[in-house]
Amino acid sequence: MAMTGDELRAMRVRKRWTQSQLATHLKVTPQYVGMMERGEKDIQSHIEDAARSALGDPDHPNLYVPDGALYREAQQAVLAALRQHPDLSLNGFRYNGFDKDPFEGAKSEHDSRARLFSDDSLAQIATAIRWIDSVKKIKTYKCGSYGAKHRAERWGKENGLASYIANGALIVAAVHRKVGLRREQNNPNAELALDPDPMPEPKSGTFAHWLHTQTKRNDPIGDLARDAAQDRTFPVDTSSGPKLRSYIRSCRACDEAIEALEEALSEWRAAKKQRVNRS
Repeated sequence: MAMTGDELRAMRVRKRWTQSQLATHLKVTPQYVGMMERGEKDIQSHIEDAARSALGDPDHPNLYVPDGALYREAQQAVLAALRQHPDLSLNGFRYNGFDKDPFEGAKSEHDSRARLFSDDSLAQIATAIRWIDSVKKIKTYKCGSYGAKHRAERWGKENGLASYIANGALIVAAVHRKVGLRREQNNPNAELALDPDPMPEPKSGTFAHWLHTQTKRNDPIGDLARDAAQDRTFPVDTSSGPKLRSYIRSCRACDEAIEALEEALSEWRAAKKQRVNRS
């Protein structure tokens, strides 16, 4: 059965969006959204699909909606995080020096902890959980919670979820997903064992994949390989000589580096030809 105007309005209100916000996602005017909600315009199938994708379908467990699966998961995440870290609040961990008045400081912390259970905070936590699921977990503490929260905010905005995430909400999500966590001394933030920007992995058979196997060489090709292995923007998705030369030149590489690239390309092509002949 097609979506009704009342259903569209209920989903929009539940997510706390204005008609203008929904209109932006649907690529229509706010006036048109109002007409659909009042039943003055039929909700066409492509608009219904876009609305359910943006607002979250209660029948879809992978999208955040109040009282939905992710909402309940966020509630459980708060309870578990507070059991492990009783001094955690929406602002992060307790630390000295934020408030000069001890009573006001304790009251502020209590209020901030209580806000972890608000609908808005639970939406933030649900979004942070999904963001953590999208990045690489590692064994070293590489990412600060405050920097991670900004990355999660951008991800949430791009995916139609919460576009603001508090520091404490991000930490709750990290505890819930059992991410390695190390508290910073007298600081509300935490260090997390996450790598939001992992090095791109070259595909087997590509020039970049071959070059990554040459890092132990003690020659110009080894120097080039080590530089490429530490360069997040090195073009790992192409084996085109002209494109690779253009990239190296755009980095203002010296003549020796360009010569090393030419030699490396020749070696890679020869090795590739040998593999083809053997097969």
